[in-house]
Amino acid sequence: MASKVQICNLALSRLGASTITALTDNTAEAKLCNTFFSDIADEVMITGSWSSTITRASLALTTNTPTFEYTNEFQIPVDPKCLKVLNINENAAGDNDYRIEGDKLLTDLGSVKIRYIARLTDSEDWDIMLQRAFISRLASELAYPLTGDQRKAETEFERYRFYLSEGLAIDGQQGSKERVISDDLLEIR
Repeated sequence: MASKVQICNLALSRLGASTITALTDNTAEAKLCNTFFSDIADEVMITGSWSSTITRASLALTTNTPTFEYTNEFQIPVDPKCLKVLNINENAAGDNDYRIEGDKLLTDLGSVKIRYIARLTDSEDWDIMLQRAFISRLASELAYPLTGDQRKAETEFERYRFYLSEGLAIDGQQGSKERVISDDLLEIR
């Protein structure tokens, strides 16, 4: 895929702005790209379950015991950093009682395996639809400071929403269907 500089240049090109050679260039474009890149990357990754960002881990039980409510504390992955827990112990969301507090997962369970959205710091690991969504989201953030044109910012944000929707729909077609088991209707009856 593309480097961070290549991705920034694609966003800048959409705006008709000057391209950069490095995020450390002494230009307004490079400074803004460097300022926004990481935060927007996290935002776009956490917005949906991009197949390239999903990973799994067995969590390590810490030696600390939560003060109240739960009996166990587990360390959430830091490499790659966990941005959002999707599943715990292969169950659907909501099947296990737990809370995320800081970089810890609190629960009464004795062992924990998670499926999660990981922060991919190397843009070369991003799939093409994540990359396109990010480029549009970055362009929407850069548009007003670089061009003074709020309309360009809005247009790029709409393009971001399109790539977000399309990209996540395509990612959702990979693999077998996830089963959602719910007894809610039976319990209501």
